[in-house]
Amino acid sequence: MNILKAFRKKSTQITKDAPFVPSGLVGLNAGSFYYVKGNKRFKFVSERAMKSWCLPVLKIDATFLNKLTSGGTLGFRDGSLVKDISDGKIYLISDSKRRHVVSPDVLQWINTEIIDAGQKEVLVHQEGEPIDG
Repeated sequence: MNILKAFRKKSTQITKDAPFVPSGLVGLNAGSFYYVKGNKRFKFVSERAMKSWCLPVLKIDATFLNKLTSGGTLGFRDGSLVKDISDGKIYLISDSKRRHVVSPDVLQWINTEIIDAGQKEVLVHQEGEPIDG
């Protein structure tokens, strides 16, 4: 029983250091979405990009966010198919890069929903090698 009491005391300690989220979460604050992992926050380029991660969203306080180091901007999750509506090109996001799908046969074996996105959202990802089948 003493061990249990000690564990409870340790788990309720409050620290003034930055919070630490080991496995990651998606948070919403003031209309913006953030991926929080470790002691860093990454702002999603858009709600569409955030939804591609298929993670639950929690409302988070600005005080919590301000304690975290900014990790930059985050785009679509690896494995997402994204269509740039400005030019109609379809990209597979792989290793955080956009890879232009140049063969329609590739779309059959990927077999996932294509997300319509604006050029700003697509250009968050560096360009990778095209996929031609």
